[in-house]
Amino acid sequence: MSEKSYQPVRGDILVVDDTLVNLRILTEMLAAQGYKVRPVTSGPQALQAAAAAAPDLVLLDINMPGMTGYEVCQQLKAQSDTRDVPVIFMSARDEVLDKIRAFEVGGVDYVTKPFHLEELLARVATHVSLRALQRQLEDARLLAESAAAALADEKRRSDDLLYSMLPQSVANTLREGRSVVGDHYPQVTVLFCDIVDYTRAASDHSPLEVFELLGRLYTRFDALIERHPVYKIETVGDCYVIAGGVPDPNPRHADAICDVALDMLEAVEGMALPTGAPLQIRIGVNSGPVVAGVVGTKMPRFCLYGDTVNIASRMETTSQPMHVQISQSTHALIDPSRYQIEERGEVALKGRGNMRTYFVRRR
Repeated sequence: MSEKSYQPVRGDILVVDDTLVNLRILTEMLAAQGYKVRPVTSGPQALQAAAAAAPDLVLLDINMPGMTGYEVCQQLKAQSDTRDVPVIFMSARDEVLDKIRAFEVGGVDYVTKPFHLEELLARVATHVSLRALQRQLEDARLLAESAAAALADEKRRSDDLLYSMLPQSVANTLREGRSVVGDHYPQVTVLFCDIVDYTRAASDHSPLEVFELLGRLYTRFDALIERHPVYKIETVGDCYVIAGGVPDPNPRHADAICDVALDMLEAVEGMALPTGAPLQIRIGVNSGPVVAGVVGTKMPRFCLYGDTVNIASRMETTSQPMHVQISQSTHALIDPSRYQIEERGEVALKGRGNMRTYFVRRR
């Protein structure tokens, strides 16, 4: 039993002619060349066939009853699915004005009847090939746009991750291949916060319970600092550190940090330790000069250094549960009309001696 040889279809051609003899000749001729041919005898049939499946080429007679080839072409060009389909007009008229009209309505070629077989086949092959190339280019364009969109989305996710680890200005500097050296900031405000009785809670309960507690707490803190011009420096265990005025200067850095501190007190309301006891925090705040920059090459961090940071830590350790203790330098910078300030008096700081401090509450 012999096998039939497979011949791929060269293209889908819609032939429109109201003369049946012409229609049969064109259909047989094109089919013999390997084209899929859809013959129709009127303009409305042509539009219906093209709407069902856009062809690769339309051979279109001009003079047909009811709807001329010009009108058919205009409607094809008005539809998004068929506007790019090439149209070759066929007509017994060889007038220049007829050809101009054909090109004006969107035709790509014009064949005069009676047509020469080899010439018509050559023109058909040319425009079918051009249509295939046009589709390939369109597919390549869509693929490029999709790749560009995916790349932009990946870059956005990468930027979001980078900006969550480092200040945006610092991250952009590193991404450009430039190093970030330590800079001196003459005036910033630093906040330290930790959980009261955290050590005992951590020793009496599983690491998973403690981890889940810190996760809930820090999620609340991360959300509220988004509303203020401050920067989260780090978390170490139950210690949460933020700063104002760095890396972007802010003349109201002390007020911004105090506002965050009071929001943090409200954020822990209703939370409980694994023991069931109410969760309480201590907060300490200090202002002054620091040196800040990126340290390390793997998992780089933006860190603060200087006596200002050390005193802020001492402000926290000597504070009281559910209180915000500020140093005298921070007290001198905040707007007293915005807060209720209570002078605590002299407080002994480890390695620093006595220092005057204050408690800040929301007015």
